[in-house]
Amino acid sequence: MKDISALDALFSADELPETLWQEHFPFWKIMHAKNGSITVMENGALLHSAYNPEQEAHRTASRCSEKTSAVFYSFGLGYCPHAFAEIFPDKPLILVEPDAAHFFAALTLYDWTTLFLHARIVLALACPPETVVSLIGQNSVQQSAYIGIQAQMAHAAPYFSALQTVVERNRRAAAVNTATLERFARRWQKNSIKNIHAFETCSGVVMYHTKAAPPEISAPLPALVLAAGPSLQDVLPHLAALKERSVVIAVDTALRACSTVGVHPDFIVLTDPQYYAYQHIAGLSAPESVLIAESAVYPAVFRFPCKRIVLCSSLFPLGAYFERFLGKNGDLGSGGSVASAAWNFARFIGASEIFCAGLDLAFPRKQTHIRGSTFEQHTHAHSMRTAPAETAGSAALYSPLSETGTDYHGNPVATDRRMKLFAWWFESHIAACPEVKTYTFSADGLAVPGIMPTAIETLLTRPAMTKEKQQFFAASEQQNDTAAKHERFTAARSALIGELRNIQRIATRALALCTKAARAPHTAQHSLFAELNDIDRTIQASDVKEIVSLVFPTERQLEARYNMLPDSAPAADTPLHAAIQKSKIIYEIIIQATDDYLSLLHEQQR
Repeated sequence: MKDISALDALFSADELPETLWQEHFPFWKIMHAKNGSITVMENGALLHSAYNPEQEAHRTASRCSEKTSAVFYSFGLGYCPHAFAEIFPDKPLILVEPDAAHFFAALTLYDWTTLFLHARIVLALACPPETVVSLIGQNSVQQSAYIGIQAQMAHAAPYFSALQTVVERNRRAAAVNTATLERFARRWQKNSIKNIHAFETCSGVVMYHTKAAPPEISAPLPALVLAAGPSLQDVLPHLAALKERSVVIAVDTALRACSTVGVHPDFIVLTDPQYYAYQHIAGLSAPESVLIAESAVYPAVFRFPCKRIVLCSSLFPLGAYFERFLGKNGDLGSGGSVASAAWNFARFIGASEIFCAGLDLAFPRKQTHIRGSTFEQHTHAHSMRTAPAETAGSAALYSPLSETGTDYHGNPVATDRRMKLFAWWFESHIAACPEVKTYTFSADGLAVPGIMPTAIETLLTRPAMTKEKQQFFAASEQQNDTAAKHERFTAARSALIGELRNIQRIATRALALCTKAARAPHTAQHSLFAELNDIDRTIQASDVKEIVSLVFPTERQLEARYNMLPDSAPAADTPLHAAIQKSKIIYEIIIQATDDYLSLLHEQQR
């Protein structure tokens, strides 16, 4: 469009002159379908049905009944979004169009009144893919319908290809998060309670925040992040010299390799609550290292012999609850891997240069792990004639999730979907922090935009910074906040117990009401449901709602439990009965969860 006056002329005209149309919207050829409705052709392809565009759109939109929202990858004239808005007036719809001219062309030919009157419409015009994904995320990336017709997307094929890739990554991540929650929620619950005294006895990682350049130091110290990929082997002989020139931050899986060359990292990051994560440091010691732990880690982690243990802000609700009373420990984010937390910590302390070693995100030279890693030792320990150690490595290389990526030389390299998700996390976060430069010592790993390959000599040839590192630690650790925590911790613990008991009483009452509602006549059910709604609002307002909801079933689990109820239940096929039964399941879970928390808290007190 050349200017606003030209746009106004287009929308004001009773009939659109062919010359004016060709001047502003030359990409569409106007045609008519068999039923008389208008349609258009672009690059030789019809964007809508040649027979009945409305019927085609209604058929497509009606398939979205099980979805919570719809995302349209372009929309042609707007037939399908219009049908969706009519069929589902309460469901959000997001219209994505990178080219404003195509949007204005649609407005000139088709009546968008119904769409613009829709209460929950979002129009994403010329938005970057990441912005569109954040909009989708507000309505659940897993539960949205994605409607994209090839002919309608062809005018911006590279854009929609990139957008679909980012959306798919987010959908995979969401699926992984759901599966992880289903499998480990109980373990996280128990770990959090068993580690409850760590909130009182451990300082927060916040003490190191932006301290990499204290007043005595002219420039921030560089950071070296150590992951446990195969290429870490090439760095180990130089690790002692690298430690003199940088703040070394190792993920838990890399500690055993560091120990083989007698070097203790400055920091070790362990945030995974599972037992196998503890195995990476079991039997080791690191008297010169600070261990950064999440409060829900396997309890034995807090017995690890090291210089000190500090807490990062918890990803789980119990930790967040105690931080409200005791102060923030320091957020290291969540990227699905401990390496992302280590990179975040490097930024957290103020490093402007972050070097990475062992962050391969691939299987260079068909190697899955660094030699001597916990994974390799475990496979050798359990190796037998019919199941040699090589079998475990082959399973990683040739699993159904295996994919091929590109290394920094432009050569293909074996990787998998999980590591590509991690790579995407690094790519997006590095792009958001242009002031921080990130480098890798391995050009054979998966190439990640924003991470630049460099030789190890880049850091090795710099002067030693032993004195500056001492100043960094002195400036960070001069204050110890644990002495003042006891009273606040005791108050938080008492408040937690009181809130849990209160929710348990409320849920017990709600469960009785559900039983009553299931047997009550239809005329009496409305008042019972109003009472249940009041109870739900009380639970939603509780300070411990998130703590209890950690062990709530996912939608998939709730449906499975409901389907296991006896078929002989009265009116089992009615929506009303289903709602009552599902509510009963949730209240039973709340009662059981609060009972579990209170029992564990009582055990910890003894």
